[in-house]
Amino acid sequence: MRLKYFAVVSLLALSGCDQIGQKALNAIPDPSQEQAQVAQAAYDELRTGNFDQLYTYFEPELKAKFVQNEKELRKFARGIPNQEYSRKNIVAKHIEKATDKPSLYTVTYEYGYTNKNLVQYDVSFDKPAGSSKIRDFNISVFGEKN
Repeated sequence: MRLKYFAVVSLLALSGCDQIGQKALNAIPDPSQEQAQVAQAAYDELRTGNFDQLYTYFEPELKAKFVQNEKELRKFARGIPNQEYSRKNIVAKHIEKATDKPSLYTVTYEYGYTNKNLVQYDVSFDKPAGSSKIRDFNISVFGEKN
């Protein structure tokens, strides 16, 4: 009986955490349609290794960083699975405001693949519904190697 009680309480606590997490996610606005399109286009260009087109989506500072260190960009591209993703979700949104640097609005997309790989794609803009130029981005791949 005690085990059943513990299981029910744990389940209720977890569902409450999920609701709190969803409210926090909804408190920050989604990217504008243009920002979402740029984020997807940049991901697609990275996957295909078309860096010249990818650079057109970057702010000048980010472009300069990767032009000087294209090896890092190639590493990101190689990590992405060579198949179409089966699902895509926004899993996090964050706004960073600091007095000593420009604001940063980061959206984290999660791409799921049928080979059990998962790609976490962080793309940053200046603010929600702001510029569609990418300020920063990062890719993390979880799962089996291609």
